[in-house]
Amino acid sequence: MYKATFRLAVSMIAVGAVIALSAFGVVRAERARPNDSCSSSGYCLVWQNTGSGGGIEGQGASGNGLEGTTSSTTGNSGVAGIASNSSGSAHGVYGRSSNGQGVYGKSTSANGVEGHTSSPMDFAGVAGYGDGDSGLAETGVYGDGGAMGVTGESSNGGVALVAFSDDTSTDIFAGSDSANNDYCIIDPKANLKCTGKITGKKSLRVQHRNSEGQQVLAYASESTSPTIEDVGTARMFGGVANVAIDSAFASVMNRNGQYYVFLTPLADTRGLYVSVKTPSGFQVREIEGGRSRLDFDYRIVAHPLDVANDRLPLAPATRRLPARPPR
Repeated sequence: MYKATFRLAVSMIAVGAVIALSAFGVVRAERARPNDSCSSSGYCLVWQNTGSGGGIEGQGASGNGLEGTTSSTTGNSGVAGIASNSSGSAHGVYGRSSNGQGVYGKSTSANGVEGHTSSPMDFAGVAGYGDGDSGLAETGVYGDGGAMGVTGESSNGGVALVAFSDDTSTDIFAGSDSANNDYCIIDPKANLKCTGKITGKKSLRVQHRNSEGQQVLAYASESTSPTIEDVGTARMFGGVANVAIDSAFASVMNRNGQYYVFLTPLADTRGLYVSVKTPSGFQVREIEGGRSRLDFDYRIVAHPLDVANDRLPLAPATRRLPARPPR
């Protein structure tokens, strides 16, 4: 009788312990359910790993691995990544993908991706690098937008947009209109090449180096119509000179149009004039039947073959830039 009673008591204690442990386990599981909610100024759920591993990892077979949402209207984020150490190096947010974008941003009312830095050093709000690990031509920063693909702003004496090319065969900048196959390219040596016209409201200036090594600016001349020029020196015998136009220059002249010849005699003469002009050359004579033997300089001004001979065309309508993106 005593043994039976003892066994029953032990069994009840064991069952109670199992129930208690089970209940404890249920409580722990209930606290970790994704659908739980709380009302707090702090975090509802905190996982801290004091080792070298991550704090939280989410995996999705065909959906998002980790997703955060917010209905805040005061600038908070759906997902925020913070690297809190004041020394060393760590990423606030890091994205990596083997078959798509490492980090992808999309917005229906503001910037898709935006970056800011308060560093006093030469760091960028957004920095993009094409590492070239795959052997392909990777792009550092790619932007596609209805108003602006990429925009840059600096308010502290810096540069709004900066582009570097570490490869002598890689362009610093390239922009294109795929619909019309038009493009503008800045090559590794900072040469600008565009298929379209370059239009501005100020005079075009070109930088040169003088004999003292100083950099000076020269102004380009302006014309009412597109022109191309060539200069040279010729000699007159018996008051007559037949001058052949350089074949390379003649090949770009509009031969159906008129060209102009300006003469400067290099010796005493009664005067010179152009008596004949053909697509391949011109003839110069001394006035009043003179028969001098002398040298003279000439300047030829023609219209290019591949440009419309329009005179002072109306400027295209100024395209207003979109408003500055909200910050």
